[in-house]
Amino acid sequence: MALVYGSRMNRFAIVVALAACSGGHKSTATAGSGSGPAVYGKRFMLAWSIAPAPGGATSTVYLTGTDETGKATSYPLGTFPGACQVFDPSAEMKAVTGVACTAPGGARSELHAVGEPDEVIVLQLDIPAGGTADAMNRREVTRIAAPPGSKIEVARAK
Repeated sequence: MALVYGSRMNRFAIVVALAACSGGHKSTATAGSGSGPAVYGKRFMLAWSIAPAPGGATSTVYLTGTDETGKATSYPLGTFPGACQVFDPSAEMKAVTGVACTAPGGARSELHAVGEPDEVIVLQLDIPAGGTADAMNRREVTRIAAPPGSKIEVARAK
């Protein structure tokens, strides 16, 4: 009986020792919980291309997405009246970047690239001459798939 009891105690002691040594300190913090910056293994870089028509009456706008392997895909977003330029939309728009096209009469069309998990949603906001921007008046132009788990970044002109 003592031998059986002793071997059970040995097994119990081994199990306790293994449990105590194998775990180490494990953090329960997750990205976004204030534990520090999130670590991304992939990047998805956005860049605008603007092709003005001869005479500048209209501009065709493209958004290019480049993944971490260097594969770039250009997405045509449409032709808009007037000259276009890249700008940073206001914080209330929740966009990472944008393009504003101003027609000769002062009306504006803005394109906003909103970064979401695993995709970029491009929204269009039309603002009449003398009007103000309202995020609730945007409409979806397209969705661009980003590599799963990638950080969406914007290429800035130098």
